[in-house]
Amino acid sequence: MYHTIVLGGGAGGLTTSIGLASAGKKVLLIEKEKLGGECTWSGCIASKSFISAAKTSKNLKEVLEKTLKNVHKVGDSELPHVSNFKNIDLIIGEGSFIDKNSVIVNGTIYKGKNIVISTGSSPFIPNIKGLEKIDYLTNQNFFYIEDNYCSIVMIGAGIISLELAFPLKKLGIDVTILEKSNLFLPNMDDEIRAFYSKRLKEENIDLFLNCEEIEILSFDKSNKKVLIKTNHRNFETEKVFISTGRVPNLKNLNLEKAGIEFNNKGIVVDRYMRTSSKNIFSIGDVASPLKFSHVAGYHGETVVRNLLFPYIMKSIDYSNIPWTIFGETEVSKVGISEEEAKSKYKKIYTYTLDENNDRSLITFEKNFYLKIICDNKFNIVGATCIGERAGELIGFLQLMIGNKIKFYKAMKSIQAYPTYTYYIRTLSKKAYIDHLKSYLP
Repeated sequence: MYHTIVLGGGAGGLTTSIGLASAGKKVLLIEKEKLGGECTWSGCIASKSFISAAKTSKNLKEVLEKTLKNVHKVGDSELPHVSNFKNIDLIIGEGSFIDKNSVIVNGTIYKGKNIVISTGSSPFIPNIKGLEKIDYLTNQNFFYIEDNYCSIVMIGAGIISLELAFPLKKLGIDVTILEKSNLFLPNMDDEIRAFYSKRLKEENIDLFLNCEEIEILSFDKSNKKVLIKTNHRNFETEKVFISTGRVPNLKNLNLEKAGIEFNNKGIVVDRYMRTSSKNIFSIGDVASPLKFSHVAGYHGETVVRNLLFPYIMKSIDYSNIPWTIFGETEVSKVGISEEEAKSKYKKIYTYTLDENNDRSLITFEKNFYLKIICDNKFNIVGATCIGERAGELIGFLQLMIGNKIKFYKAMKSIQAYPTYTYYIRTLSKKAYIDHLKSYLP
């Protein structure tokens, strides 16, 4: 019997398997297709490589070739890494439950004291009339098609559409984005939506909101054109890209046989990532409201800790999870928005920095914005950044949030001039003055 059976070799599954193996536990890792999961083969690595390659290459074929070269560099390194651990047995196949301690894969039954489900998610395909007539794209096949095209309609104005729209436009491809809702990026700050609205207009990328009626009218095989009808107007395009959310990968797991509770959002877990069967944990996209690779990794680290030390288990905290949109200009966020902070706290303090700073000026950066939101005790509760390396800047602030360091204490650090962290320190001086003022009568 294995100490732990792990279903899924993506970010969460690899983190769990390697973590437990490093602690001397015997692990069976079952992966349906390729180690690395969707993030590596058709998600984070692929999309970010595509964005970077489009900055220096002029045609789509060359960009895709560079993208896939990077994808294989990362993906092909996973197997040798796992193979370094003699106490990890790897099986390629689709696992499903027999009972709460047994799974079957490729016709063989394996038993484990514990089981971790990390099967990820897949693109949600909306019920669009006529969609079955065409070979539509999702993130899973977008990076692997070899034919050139001159136009694309992206259905869904989410992160993946916004990340890919700008490099596609730079490659001379006509891009149109259709969004069902009256608001795109609904969980983000107004500054981020305003930034993207401005940039889309500057790049002549059309964004249509309130597209409640979308229908594929026809497909002309001779000129490869698809005719799409909406309540705004009709669109003719060569490619259709679907980016309307994610669905958990639950198919064929036979969760009922293990007594595992689930719903259309995924597997139900408690704050320790345990399912309704307490020896079975679930992590990553299949059990998370935040579908990011780094969140799956965080889940995996937490579950390793909880499996090794079950009497002092650690709970998941989603309050300071950072995320980044890797567009032409990075956009990153951690914590809550200013509006949420106003409704939650009696008094808040906000500190902002725009492009009128020495670092932005000397690097000719036109799009820079940083906002740091503090509660009445000067704890950072949220931050937003637009600009080069925004993700790294948010990481600096996330570290302060995670360690409960009050913002004004950043002034005790020494930051090199002229870095952006130097200006974060400058903003913290203003917070220190506000902190002193709060004691005045």
